[in-house]
Amino acid sequence: MNNKLGSFFIIILRCLSAFPFTLVQALGAFFGRTFIKRNARTVKAIDLNLKLCFPNKTDEQRLSIRNARLENMGQTAFEMSHVWTKPRAQVLDLLKPELHDNSEFEQAAKGDSGVLVLAPHLGHWEMMNYYLAQFKPLTAMYRPVKNAEKLDAFIRDARERAGSQLVPTNRKGVMQLMKALKGDGLVGILPDQVPKDGGGVYVPFYGQQAYSMTLTSQLVNKTGAKAFIGAAFRVKGGYKVIMEPVDEGFYSEDVDESVAAMNRSIEKLAEHGLEQYQWEYKRFKKQPDGQSLYPRG
Repeated sequence: MNNKLGSFFIIILRCLSAFPFTLVQALGAFFGRTFIKRNARTVKAIDLNLKLCFPNKTDEQRLSIRNARLENMGQTAFEMSHVWTKPRAQVLDLLKPELHDNSEFEQAAKGDSGVLVLAPHLGHWEMMNYYLAQFKPLTAMYRPVKNAEKLDAFIRDARERAGSQLVPTNRKGVMQLMKALKGDGLVGILPDQVPKDGGGVYVPFYGQQAYSMTLTSQLVNKTGAKAFIGAAFRVKGGYKVIMEPVDEGFYSEDVDESVAAMNRSIEKLAEHGLEQYQWEYKRFKKQPDGQSLYPRG
């Protein structure tokens, strides 16, 4: 993204922020089913991922998930107008704590031991910054937006305003995460991205071999931190946060078993709203034989 496009994106978000949140959600859904649906590459990626991950579902069931996913993509983008621009107190009002009991996580987060939160690309992950930082400052990695300084500064400001302490996506940043977890810190990581070479192992994800990060397992095994997985699921007028303990296998010293348990935890959480998972992401682009599961072009 270049500077001009980034500046235009910021202007659009500020304009949308003038509308009520429920209207923004409705406009986002309309945009997704009307305009994102025309992006053939996005639609093909979603369809292929759903076919790979849910071979036992009917074509009609997968089509329903895909169409709902397109609406959710539009909603996520449009909702940034409130999540990234409104005062912190107003954004926190979008959370609906009465919809789910997260007392086990909240007790751990308020304690004097480090807590690692796995926050996959599910629901509206930007809202997790606000939810988590209610309990103590959240340490999270951040990769700058290339060639778009204004947008990068805009996003940084929004996340820091939410209560996040941003660290770089390099060795120095990893050491800062370690330090936070060895104390009483709260650390958040997106666990479902394809890592760089050397940063992952091949384990199942929805029955397919997926190159999956080992960093999360290393953080827990080296710090003794407690781990949870969670997401801010979209509901009308706001978000329902669901926090769950990770699969016990995640604490295994066997890295393959630990990472496989992480993926099982993501799958379990996604069952709360399959249409809110990022099926457009090419999760299986790296394979043990060196071949991508996605056709070129």
